[in-house]
Amino acid sequence: MYQIIQPTPDDFDELTCLWEASVRATHHFIPEAYIQKLKPLVWSVYLHSMPLYMIRDNAGIEGFMGINGTMLEMLFVHPRAIGTGIGKQLIRYALEHCHVRYVDVNEQNKKASGFYSHFGFRVIGRDAKDASGEPYPILHLKLGGIMKIENWGLVPYSEAWERQTELFNAVVEAKQVGKTYENRIIFVEHSHVYTLGKSGKETNMLLGEAQLKMIGATLYHIDRGGDITYHGPGQLVCYPILNLEDYHLGLKEYIHVLEEAVIRVCASYGIEAGRVKGATGVWLATGTPQERKICAIGVRSSHFVTMHGLALNVNTDLRYFSYIHPCGFMDKGVTSLQKELGCEVPMEEVAGRVQNELSELL
Repeated sequence: MYQIIQPTPDDFDELTCLWEASVRATHHFIPEAYIQKLKPLVWSVYLHSMPLYMIRDNAGIEGFMGINGTMLEMLFVHPRAIGTGIGKQLIRYALEHCHVRYVDVNEQNKKASGFYSHFGFRVIGRDAKDASGEPYPILHLKLGGIMKIENWGLVPYSEAWERQTELFNAVVEAKQVGKTYENRIIFVEHSHVYTLGKSGKETNMLLGEAQLKMIGATLYHIDRGGDITYHGPGQLVCYPILNLEDYHLGLKEYIHVLEEAVIRVCASYGIEAGRVKGATGVWLATGTPQERKICAIGVRSSHFVTMHGLALNVNTDLRYFSYIHPCGFMDKGVTSLQKELGCEVPMEEVAGRVQNELSELL
């Protein structure tokens, strides 16, 4: 009886070789050129993005599978082990110990569909080819990247809230029923607006409705964590809509990733930034009387899917922060990249740096 174990990083080269051998032997519709095109991505995306389980004996790794939530995303058996029951043992383990209910199968592979259905899986079929017309690569990899990046430009807050809520709900629903979905990172700027989180205090908004109209701003009560914050032109807002389970992150770890991405971006401009104990976001001059905030963070999560995100002051008109107690703090200041550097900073450049850091950290 084989023992099913999780691989270590030392096993990944062997897993990649097993993947290649299995694809050549059993997936005849994939041309050799496409196998070689996929091979560099196998470890960096396939094998690094979900829990793996494998069977090994004296000859080496005989088979492995990858599981994404309740979905069996991949199952590969070494050609030398085909017919020995390795695949069935992995499948039983997935059903009994990993609570898997769905499986991703090429819709043209009727034999595989019947095989998995026999074990009680719900088969999620997909096209034989991707959008470019090339053979679909066994798994749900988009060769353009592992997440979709969007820049909505300057959008009123109410419109952006509605759009990201629709995308958020779609990911949650797809995840619950085992359908495919896209993780995405959205960049946007807003017209002048204040947003008050679920735990926020009304007293941290220092203006009444008439005064808000005079400065051309609005106030929204929203469903993220955190207190009150300001969004406006010149501020880079980033809304990642992600299934955290795809990245093996809990909510606290995810917030740490957001903070770390901004800390690195600040460092790329020669600005030393960090964290303040008991407060989310990114701060400058931490632990000193000059402590000031450069980036606010507020996140909503349901079923480990996120919305809302971070707001980095780039060329922000900081006067608008004087009308609130930012994030509930009455004794701390705010700042921007422009204020710290003494010059305006290109928004597209900053967005590109945030995107690169988030992609690397995720």
